[in-house]
Amino acid sequence: MDEKVNFCIYLKKSEPDVSFSSEEHIFPAGIGGIRKLPMQYVSDDFNNMFSKMELPFMRHSLLSLPRQFKGPGKRGKLNPKKATEGSISIMSGEDLNSFNLGYLTLGNPYTIPQIIIDINGLCHFKSDQSFGDAGKQIASFVKNLSKYNGKYILIEDARISKDEIILGFHRSKWYVALSNEDLKPQIDEYIDKIIQQAPFNKETPKYGSHQVKVHQTLEFDDSFFRVCGKIIFNYLTLVKGRDFVLNSCFDPIRDWIVNGGENNFAILTGKETKTSKIVSPKEAHKLFINQVGKSLVGYISFYGDNFETVVKLCDDIDGNFDLEGFLCDWKNREEYSYIDYVQKLNN
Repeated sequence: MDEKVNFCIYLKKSEPDVSFSSEEHIFPAGIGGIRKLPMQYVSDDFNNMFSKMELPFMRHSLLSLPRQFKGPGKRGKLNPKKATEGSISIMSGEDLNSFNLGYLTLGNPYTIPQIIIDINGLCHFKSDQSFGDAGKQIASFVKNLSKYNGKYILIEDARISKDEIILGFHRSKWYVALSNEDLKPQIDEYIDKIIQQAPFNKETPKYGSHQVKVHQTLEFDDSFFRVCGKIIFNYLTLVKGRDFVLNSCFDPIRDWIVNGGENNFAILTGKETKTSKIVSPKEAHKLFINQVGKSLVGYISFYGDNFETVVKLCDDIDGNFDLEGFLCDWKNREEYSYIDYVQKLNN
């Protein structure tokens, strides 16, 4: 096939059935990936569908923990101002009976602007000194509260007092946290009362303590493995070409990446593999593809040797396949084939 022809390696479709307007990263840009496939290899249709899994992969999977502590930030940026924000979740301070809404960035906890509503009549404002002047924060919160439209993200946590509702605002979204399910139907009623009375408008705000514990829920399902499979399949395409990966022997893994179904392809290893201790830049993401008998197998790990996953790409590879490796040194914004990295070390 002409390399310039637009034909999707995942959907096995061409124009006008699918469109092509962007290049596909090998490793996702959100975890530091730089190298891309040619634009005509992966369709917009596939990317739009698959992005629904890639975002949770970076924000809510096992991978989200080191990303929150180490980086990189949005689109792989290393500037601390662009650092990744963890999911809004419940944080407890030195007072174990006090809970706030907040998130982690580069390992540091931040309390979002919020009001703690006690159904018995008390209400106070809480935020983080990092967000600037307290008076301006309260004024901004009141202004946003006046535009409240009844839409919020609900967080239920049994540790919150049965008499409390926590209402937080961050990046144009409202968050409500509570433990008492009986209060759910009354949330809007309490918020309406707060809008009318604004009892915290002249109070001195309480700042969230930085001596906190953050409680997050991680998602771990086959979407994690399918993203790993896609990254490895992308690299296989980069080194061997589109015609190679369009071979029917890759149809089972291709179909699983696209459509899901029973996972007969990938596992998270709990032990060291042949490639897990290969020398590489510190904290780099790395992947290797190797032939084992007639099977072609990929190995991928993140932030060094963490979360190493083995993915079977096919059972009946034709001919011999030499070991291929790829390193994403996101901290230094560099990527290498493994051979190029070894040569660099020896020079």
